[in-house]
Amino acid sequence: MNKGINNYLVWIIVIFLEWFILTIGKSAHLWIFVIIPIIAALIYTEYNSKPAKKRRNLR
Repeated sequence: MNKGINNYLVWIIVIFLEWFILTIGKSAHLWIFVIIPIIAALIYTEYNSKPAKKRRNLR
């Protein structure tokens, strides 16, 4: 799967999780549960979008 499409899918899942948490909880005290998926998605998309290291062939 393309990295760009993969990143969009991750963010769509995160937005759905945020909506689900906030509709079930209906409380402002759930901010920590809202922040955790956002941080996880940021880390995943940044790590996933790094270019592969090129290995030098020393012969």
